[in-house]
Amino acid sequence: MEELDHLAEALDNIDVQYGSDGKDRSNPLWAKRVAEKDHVVHEMYKLVQTVSDSFPLTSYLISQSHGRQIVALQRIRFKKNPVHLDLVCYMLLNSSSNFYQFHTLNTLAASMNQCDYRQLIQIQQTLVQYIPPKETSRSNMKFQLLEIIKPMLVFSMAEIVEHTFWWRDVESKFFNSLSGISQYRISNLYVIRNHRLFQQFEEYRSKFRQHVQIMFVYHGSSRECLRAIAKNGFLEPKELSQMSNVDLKSHTISILDSGYFGCGIYQGFAADYAIHYAETYKNSDEIILSAVLPGHSYAVKKGGEKFGRHCEPGFDSHISPEAKEIVLFKSAQILPMFIIRFIRVPNEKIAEEQP
Repeated sequence: MEELDHLAEALDNIDVQYGSDGKDRSNPLWAKRVAEKDHVVHEMYKLVQTVSDSFPLTSYLISQSHGRQIVALQRIRFKKNPVHLDLVCYMLLNSSSNFYQFHTLNTLAASMNQCDYRQLIQIQQTLVQYIPPKETSRSNMKFQLLEIIKPMLVFSMAEIVEHTFWWRDVESKFFNSLSGISQYRISNLYVIRNHRLFQQFEEYRSKFRQHVQIMFVYHGSSRECLRAIAKNGFLEPKELSQMSNVDLKSHTISILDSGYFGCGIYQGFAADYAIHYAETYKNSDEIILSAVLPGHSYAVKKGGEKFGRHCEPGFDSHISPEAKEIVLFKSAQILPMFIIRFIRVPNEKIAEEQP
């Protein structure tokens, strides 16, 4: 920490040392000043890799010292963690320093692959608002980043780095949902970005006049099937009914039954409940985490009451008798967000809810 503070102070002093002459591109001192600053930043990047996770990143970002702010940017660049994205975007739009803007752009570029759909949209909007001088490295970088983001927003998946923002967020949801019967941990995590599914979800959400609750749920299936869901969304029962056995098999889709709690799309509230289905029926080590809009839920009183039936009139979803599962009836109610690869720590049996 002390060494980083010395480097931050050194970076601040370079601008003071060269004064206005070092900011004039026509002056030979300009290139010398930039080279010295680049060297200091390079040393910062090597040091930030060795500091602990307790590093006070936020206080460095909001510091009055440009040197400390650059230290923070180098730390974010190394960790590839989008948790401070709001501040970084603000810095890009409000900094008068070309040098500072360049390193802010580099930080955004390093973090993009770890962003979800909303965060990518935020970066895209920030870049559109950012107007650097034409034919500069910053204007070229802006153009390149916007071109990279476009296809990422249409549909893309990326592996999340362990212990970064989304890893911790999903890991918390995952562990808090476990029933306690068995223990699992996340071995790999993949973020899903899908423009069509996001827009579909938001349009469905807008139909509710008042604030609508969002729940996070899990669904277990084969790796191939989960990636098809990430790209195309969950198929509704009416779509499945129109598929031939050959089509179902080619898409690795198997229908277990007509639906004890309704003929819909089943999701589990507990990660290990979805894991049970993935392991038992699909021989899979992956589940998908989705956000869902349950709307007005009908509580099924007993198994078989809604066997193979459509949604109860006046309701938007069904909840199973033991509240282990929710049944949705429209694909638009479900936004796939992450694919979780899990490993079992120890091996115990999960009790399946009986109809």
